[in-house]
Amino acid sequence: MARGNKTSSIPRATRKKSSKRSRLSKAVADRTRPTPRTERLLPKLLGRTLMLVGAVVIVISFGNSFLVLPATSWLGQRQEVDARTEELETIKRATDELQTEVDRLNTPAGVEDAAREELGFVMAGEQRQQIVGDSQAPIELPMGWPYDLVTQIVAVRVNEAAAEAAAENPPTEDPTSVAVVTVPLP
Repeated sequence: MARGNKTSSIPRATRKKSSKRSRLSKAVADRTRPTPRTERLLPKLLGRTLMLVGAVVIVISFGNSFLVLPATSWLGQRQEVDARTEELETIKRATDELQTEVDRLNTPAGVEDAAREELGFVMAGEQRQQIVGDSQAPIELPMGWPYDLVTQIVAVRVNEAAAEAAAENPPTEDPTSVAVVTVPLP
């Protein structure tokens, strides 16, 4: 009883004999007594406040670990699934269009159209003529000696080609488009 504090109101018998057992119980008795306020490292209120703050930090950490992070991950996965679904729909549409084109090309008329468009195929007895652009297409060359002459030559040839094309075929709706005309030979 070095400090004069009691841990209980039960009277203890004091022995004069010093034995190993009594020294042990004295050491234990000293450890079980409350620490006096003057010897405490932290005041009681500050210690409880720090414990409360620590408990709140732990609860927030667990909440973040078990609620917030999985929820954010789930939302991110939902967005990725939606993006992949949209991409899949686009691929399905493209596949359907390609399948339609394949089905068309598997017919004799489709093969003939593809040969005409892609390879420039002309059937026997037909002549291929290509009409390019408008007769009023601007030619922009610098002013000066050789370029003036080239501009005049090109203008004359363009006008001649336009006159021949107009005589053979009616004008198209879009004058800047390229049209391919097949004409049977006599």
